[in-house]
Amino acid sequence: MKKIQTYETMKQEGILLNANENPRPLPEAVMAEILEAIRDLPLNRYPDTDETELLQAYGKWTGLVEEMLLAGNGSDQMLGYLIGTFLGRDKILYTFDPDFSMYDYYAGSYEAKVRKFDINEDGSLDIDAFIEEGRKNNADLVIFSNPNNPSGHCLSLSECEKITAAFAPLPVVIDEAYIEFADEESAVQLLDRYDNLYVTRTLSKAFGLAGIRVGFLISNPQNMAALKNAFVPYALNALSMKAACIVLAHSDEVQEFTAMIRRERRRMLTALSGSQRARYIASQANFIYGISEDKERLMELLKEAGIVIRNYKGSRNFRVTISVPEENDLVLDVLKKFEEEKTCGQ
Repeated sequence: MKKIQTYETMKQEGILLNANENPRPLPEAVMAEILEAIRDLPLNRYPDTDETELLQAYGKWTGLVEEMLLAGNGSDQMLGYLIGTFLGRDKILYTFDPDFSMYDYYAGSYEAKVRKFDINEDGSLDIDAFIEEGRKNNADLVIFSNPNNPSGHCLSLSECEKITAAFAPLPVVIDEAYIEFADEESAVQLLDRYDNLYVTRTLSKAFGLAGIRVGFLISNPQNMAALKNAFVPYALNALSMKAACIVLAHSDEVQEFTAMIRRERRRMLTALSGSQRARYIASQANFIYGISEDKERLMELLKEAGIVIRNYKGSRNFRVTISVPEENDLVLDVLKKFEEEKTCGQ
């Protein structure tokens, strides 16, 4: 039996700051609108496999035509679909280290090989060196998250373009699960110039819809025509598509939430800037990445406070989802206590 890299699912008890979810439930008015809409859904019929209403709604949000869009069961499915399309036994997937572990999972399921380029601890990298090593490794597919998960570092549009152009005609996939929180621009602006570029997005983070699993694949119409033709039918159920359409129509709530996360991100990073017992990386996502030689003690303090964060076992690294101000204050209190222990011990 072939060996497949497993993916660690997230704990669901306590103050959950481990999965980069939207911490707020949908507004009551939006939830009421969803409940009313699903009353009239013909659940005895198969869903619209063309995803017409959903693609039109997401196209309106992004300013893209629906011929450039395909939706599936989370952006994970779209990533897996692309990896399965472009790779096979002994083909090479090229990515960053560290990056989203699902790339390894899907590569393993298609018996492809993974080659990784070590990026700096803060997520930055030498773009020219990345390109050179990818060519030496005979990459068949280049894929990376931007902003990077777990560091939160975000490549500029010009850096994304340099990578895309350098590897052409090989496919380059940019996973933009966290782009709504970033200050940098999206790579979708490059799609009319590069036939080898593919972008994935999700409604799980900024849109607060992790529970319904809706993600998107974006490329030029020519690429998408071929991909749509080979895509599994009925990838999304009618309930998920209807809920997604309604949330996409409430753009004000989404924009207000992402603005709040940006404010809280600045506030937390400012509060942590003088830390000596841990280093916190500047982020353009909805999380903060940390490094500490005393991480296990920090994890103990967080557990005592009922706070669950992402612990990268076997390393010095951890990741904290940015939440609402009240929960962020609880995190900052623990991190302050963590710092004060060192001061008192000196």
